[in-house]
Amino acid sequence: MSLFEQLTELIAQQTSRLAPLTLTVPNPTTSIFQVSKLIDHLTTTPVHQVYLPYLRFGALHAVRVTTVWAGMIKGRKGKVGLLQDLFGYLVMAWGGSTVVSLLLGQPPTWLVSPTPWLIYPPTYLLLVPTGLSPYFIKTCPAIIFTLVTAYEDGISRSTTISALPTLIGASTNGLGTNANLWTYVLLSALAVTSGGIFVSLFGLNEDSWKIGVPGVLKGGVLGTLDAWGASLVGITYLALTRHTDSISPFSDVLDTILPQDVKHDSAKGVVSPAHGRAIGALLFGTLLAIRGIVVLWKGRRTSVPKVSKKTELLITEEKESVVKSPVQVRPDGKRATPRKSPRPSKPKTQ
Repeated sequence: MSLFEQLTELIAQQTSRLAPLTLTVPNPTTSIFQVSKLIDHLTTTPVHQVYLPYLRFGALHAVRVTTVWAGMIKGRKGKVGLLQDLFGYLVMAWGGSTVVSLLLGQPPTWLVSPTPWLIYPPTYLLLVPTGLSPYFIKTCPAIIFTLVTAYEDGISRSTTISALPTLIGASTNGLGTNANLWTYVLLSALAVTSGGIFVSLFGLNEDSWKIGVPGVLKGGVLGTLDAWGASLVGITYLALTRHTDSISPFSDVLDTILPQDVKHDSAKGVVSPAHGRAIGALLFGTLLAIRGIVVLWKGRRTSVPKVSKKTELLITEEKESVVKSPVQVRPDGKRATPRKSPRPSKPKTQ
């Protein structure tokens, strides 16, 4: 067995342990059950029982944010300090949860628990300053990186959005009793986009910080997909779990569309919360994958300039270089001006 085959077999074995998924798809709804099983595995299993007793979901999110951050800082012209760069990374990772916690009258997790500090800064030090994340982005095929990270983001964001009803119900500022559909729409968008908004607003990924315009405010369907996609997934999750009566018509539509084997008989809603979270992950991941493919396609088109007939003629003329004779020295010691040789004449056609 060659070294490549050994490495492939080792990676397959480790992947089956960390993400126990099967590749057999007997019916179209199998992916929902598999994603639901994967999310449950990530949110309940630690990285290591003894040495790293932290959930794999947090570690996976920390690694993903390093790739996002490495892509944002690759255009820097100068070198910044380690603490400055780490601060921007943490804002990118914790911005959404911090904003939502403050709006709900609850302290952010990083303020009351040391667990985030034991996961995110070490992951940053391991992957960003060492150049591993930039190297991975540079060497990984663009289409594979786009598709894998799209569905990874879909899983992490859908998990965050599905936790909002519980967080709103436990809020200490009375928002739980006054929450409506608009509350979930806004909080879903803020939970997903706040980190990126703060980074672009204050230029935390630049050499020197400055006030700028967040990318989500520049408009466009693709540019605002993170915001409206999060709101759409939030509404879909509420409809699937029948969390509010105001969205009952949408719940009835989904109840008609979804196959019977996805529905949970004992669930209050159309499906169980775990399956609703998985459907949201697939929906968000598909939207992000479509955006990534469109961006790659546009980038490939713009990188190849169109050449008109006039441009081809100019390029052909520039390629016809003028041949100069060797420099000759006159008897008085001065160099003679080289003579230009005539261009080769084109053969006359009969």
